[in-house]
Amino acid sequence: MFKSITKTLEQKPYILAIIISLLLIAWMASGSSEKETAKEHKAKITSEVAIPKVEVTSFEPMMVTRDIQVYGRTEPNNVLALSAEIEGTIEEIRFIEGQSVKKGDVIATIRLDDKTQQIAYAKALVKQRDTEYKAAKAIFKKGLYNESTLAESKTALEAAKASLAQAQLNYEKSFVKAPFDGVLNARHIEPGSFVRKADTLFELVALNPLVVNASVTEQYIDKLNKDNQVSVRLANGKTVAGKIRYIASYSSKGTNTFPVEVTIDNPEQKMKAGVSTEMTIMFQPEEAIKVSPALMSLDKDGNIGVKTVVADRVVFTPIDIIKAESDGVWLGGFNGTTNVITLGQGFVRPGDQVEVSIK
Repeated sequence: MFKSITKTLEQKPYILAIIISLLLIAWMASGSSEKETAKEHKAKITSEVAIPKVEVTSFEPMMVTRDIQVYGRTEPNNVLALSAEIEGTIEEIRFIEGQSVKKGDVIATIRLDDKTQQIAYAKALVKQRDTEYKAAKAIFKKGLYNESTLAESKTALEAAKASLAQAQLNYEKSFVKAPFDGVLNARHIEPGSFVRKADTLFELVALNPLVVNASVTEQYIDKLNKDNQVSVRLANGKTVAGKIRYIASYSSKGTNTFPVEVTIDNPEQKMKAGVSTEMTIMFQPEEAIKVSPALMSLDKDGNIGVKTVVADRVVFTPIDIIKAESDGVWLGGFNGTTNVITLGQGFVRPGDQVEVSIK
């Protein structure tokens, strides 16, 4: 039989070709079937791996005011060593240390001596020189005086006027007046004391407005302007409103902080200088969501943020803390409704597909 088959194949070789072709087709079909079976197996394994389930809470952003706290110290608006402008003997002291004075108040007087008489003499001399000058002009018009004589008469009149002005000025300088509203902080004289020109009589301190000096870090200095609202808390617990009047354009060496001056109204000058303060500087309102600190996590680079879900995928958003309160933290950088993972965030990574359950 084998010989018969062999003879037949030798006589009809196309039959052998057909058989070989059929065997190749069967083998290829077998491989394709195995490949298809592997795909089905892989798909089955994938279908058996459950998509993580997470619970999210939807947060709607609200307008929140960002603020910073800085510490400062109250300072006088102005400090002046009130000095004598002429020499003489102190005749009277009308105010003592700790008293408030208004601009123009006479604080002390220096004995006038002959200053009143000097003014009277200077006035009489001016009157005489004025009469002489008028007579000289009349004679000059008649051609009996030359211009040089007339000029001498006018010069004498002007010299007399200058002497009167100086006598009146010396008289005024005998009354030591407050150049601005303030409080007398120190006294260096007593009645009967002899003072020379430039001797210090009092230290005058201006406490309205009161100035608070503080420093702001470089992180916030670009967001600061004179329109920012400021709340100042004094050491005694009292809180008053403040206004920024100066922002340094150059940082302090070594600290990289920028000096800032805030003024607070002190019309009765009851608030003192040299007191520690805590200032809250408020910026423009911005959108933020309020979450529990427990919802924060770290990404692979160690950044702190929260995990949200967008289109069934986990997204990690670094946090921008705007404001911290006892019951939560306000975070900026979120637009519109935000789905924050509140349960299961520890078992998913950014980019993972998740099944979402909204709380």
